[in-house]
Amino acid sequence: MDKKNSQSHAIVKTLLITGISLVLGLFFDYFFYGKNLGIAFPLYVIFVVAGLFFIANFCKKQINKEVIWLLIPLIFFSAMVFVLSSALLTFLNVVASLLLLLIIAQVSLREKMRNFFVEDYLKIFFLPLNFIRPLFQTLSDVLFLREINKDQKVVPQIIKGIAIAIPVLIIFLFLFSSADLIFQKYLSNIMSMDIERETVFRVILILIATLAYIGAYSYIFQKTENQIAEQKNSTYSIGNIESSILFGSVNALFFIFILVQLTYLFGGESNISVQGFTYADYARRGFFELIAVAIISLLLLLTTEKYSIKKKTDHAVGFKILSTALVVQVIIIMASAFTRLALYEEAYGFTTLRLYSHAFIMLLAVILCLLLYKIYKDKRENTFAFRVFISMALFLTAMNFLNPDAFIARRNIERFAATGKLDTYYLKSLSDDAIPELMEILNITDEDLRKNFASSLYKRAQKKIKSSNVSKWQSLNISRMRAEKILNAKMRELEQ
Repeated sequence: MDKKNSQSHAIVKTLLITGISLVLGLFFDYFFYGKNLGIAFPLYVIFVVAGLFFIANFCKKQINKEVIWLLIPLIFFSAMVFVLSSALLTFLNVVASLLLLLIIAQVSLREKMRNFFVEDYLKIFFLPLNFIRPLFQTLSDVLFLREINKDQKVVPQIIKGIAIAIPVLIIFLFLFSSADLIFQKYLSNIMSMDIERETVFRVILILIATLAYIGAYSYIFQKTENQIAEQKNSTYSIGNIESSILFGSVNALFFIFILVQLTYLFGGESNISVQGFTYADYARRGFFELIAVAIISLLLLLTTEKYSIKKKTDHAVGFKILSTALVVQVIIIMASAFTRLALYEEAYGFTTLRLYSHAFIMLLAVILCLLLYKIYKDKRENTFAFRVFISMALFLTAMNFLNPDAFIARRNIERFAATGKLDTYYLKSLSDDAIPELMEILNITDEDLRKNFASSLYKRAQKKIKSSNVSKWQSLNISRMRAEKILNAKMRELEQ
């Protein structure tokens, strides 16, 4: 009897996961297809999390308490998609929300997040690959409910074969239709049936979203009794001599480069002119290359620190000294990149890429300091990884509160007061987040700039009126609504 109840419970759980996933797939189409991201995004995230708790309640599974804490940044980042409209910031908020959902999927019923190592955070990006096997298992259970305990090896193989064949067939169809005009004609005739292509695409989109959620929920609630985290001890290691040679040579190279920075970048314009360059030509370039140097250095430090031979649990004194010297020099190099970028902004104004590069330099500096603290004090890699995770979450939170597009508009307008230069062409491309600040341009003394910008604002307002007539509630966004209100008021003022 217990066996029958258990089997019946498994069937209901399978159908429940499939049903909730199908609803989320339909909602995905309804909320997002052909619509701008807005209020629908945080609502959709809430539905996804609600599905998790609903299934957990049915399965009588206790969700890890860490999930509750993860819901705080998840709700914040998803809500900022509704609040702000900057394209890049919206992208980062969406990515952060998706990554947090993946982390929640991993820690809901499994290991604790505080035990994550660096590679565990990196594996989160590839976690959807782990959804594939549970997806096949659940689909086979749905298709063959009466045979849940029989021939489970055959059905998943069939489904896998189909899943692999479909993309391969699509590729061959594309190649054949490109190579042969007759084949292309036949294919076009098939595709030009009464069913609209948009309908087919939306059905496929719903199917993909549904399968993704079936895989995710099945992965979370699959049987995980006696799961053991296998930690493979790598036989490869880096000895003190190898690390000393590596870090010693890198430090020497960095030291030479820093001497050049101190002599020329920080040493004054006269030293540069002797070399046949202007200060502007020398200083206003190379910042992206230096950021790349910092990133590579961080990866080098992380890798070497992980595989270096330790005396008990502590690093050798030589390793500590050389790694400290490298971190200090990398921070000086990042200061050089920061200075170059500031000079570039002083000459040409603020842009989204330059602002984010500035902020990213500071984040890298924090991570390097955390790594140095790990080498000297707290040796636990999982603690270091968790601190980096918190730092990145705080970084993105700060960027949301900063409101980058508004900040860029404000700083460029302030720069106009000092230099008389204003790139209105770029400012017009900023998102609606910047509209309140951009209104200040209408008060500047330069009549040509003022009239030109007023004309662009009028066109922008007209577009908003047209788009608001056809926009759906799913696209509601606080920043866009505020900008529309401001532009409409200003347009009425200009018309009078």
